[in-house]
Amino acid sequence: MSGEQLAARGVQVGRWDAPLIPLYAMLAALCRPLTAPAAVVVLVPGAALLALAAWRCVPQGRAVCSRRSVVPWVVLALLFGGWELTAAVWGNDNAHPTFSLLLAPVLETYPGRVVGWLVWLGVGRWLVTR
Repeated sequence: MSGEQLAARGVQVGRWDAPLIPLYAMLAALCRPLTAPAAVVVLVPGAALLALAAWRCVPQGRAVCSRRSVVPWVVLALLFGGWELTAAVWGNDNAHPTFSLLLAPVLETYPGRVVGWLVWLGVGRWLVTR
């Protein structure tokens, strides 16, 4: 099947990722937050999903993603990055919380981290397959 046919059908991740997402979530939730292993297990699926999305957007050198569909995501990423950077520079306290500080009470427990991972991976999968 050519890249064009795959792009027309969409990426078929639904058949193999159903058991992998919960398994990865349960294993990744074992990492203590804000450590190097936690950063790695966050980056691995993020990079894989970004690569998959990029592969879908440019089959055989022909762009199928429009500027109109990319710009809102870039704006959201810049706003979120700006919020995180500003909060981190101003002290990362209750007056200027980062996103991780806001989620800390939920992510302190193993079940909370598993749910967080399921949300993270599920949203990433949804973005790639839409």
